[in-house]
Amino acid sequence: MKPVRAMRKIEKFKTLEEGILLLQKKAQYMPISIEEIFHILPGKGQALVLIFLSFPFCLPIQIPGLSLPFGVAVAFFGLRMVFGKRIWLPKRILSKTIKAQTIQKITNKALSFIRKMKRWIHPRLSWICHLSNMRAINGFTIFLLGVFLALPLPIPFTNLSAAWSIFLIALGLLEDDGIIVILGYLVTLITIIFFVVMVLYIKHFF
Repeated sequence: MKPVRAMRKIEKFKTLEEGILLLQKKAQYMPISIEEIFHILPGKGQALVLIFLSFPFCLPIQIPGLSLPFGVAVAFFGLRMVFGKRIWLPKRILSKTIKAQTIQKITNKALSFIRKMKRWIHPRLSWICHLSNMRAINGFTIFLLGVFLALPLPIPFTNLSAAWSIFLIALGLLEDDGIIVILGYLVTLITIIFFVVMVLYIKHFF
């Protein structure tokens, strides 16, 4: 089944909550492709798409089969951000479709989390989100985390730590909140330490 082509008429949204509600509405009855998600979420959609791609892995019980394509997509986004380019992915990844039920599950949980968090999120230290040097650093970090997310490691919580790092950095970029971006970097540091410890542990025993 070929993915439905993206709609030409794009609705605008101002907040993260509005963007997620729009995506939920568009995916109410049929599966949509990653390419369509890009068309549905314009403007600051790059950060919002990163939030969407990472959030399923922020949950204790994760949806199987999405780690590799979502991780590769996140890594590509990171590289594009490093060089100041717009969203671009190979057609093979863009054509990947996601079931309507999966979209609804992700967006419902994302909305619940965002509504609880929004009182703590507001523009501050916005230079962390906008300076060209910081954009490159943010992009490289997201690329590295995307690689971690895509790795098929049979180790508990590896996806969880990488996904939370991506989610927090992307959320901070979307809302111009440098504090949330810094929090994402702290979780990234924990993620890197976790991966290094796991590699050393495996190397020691094998």
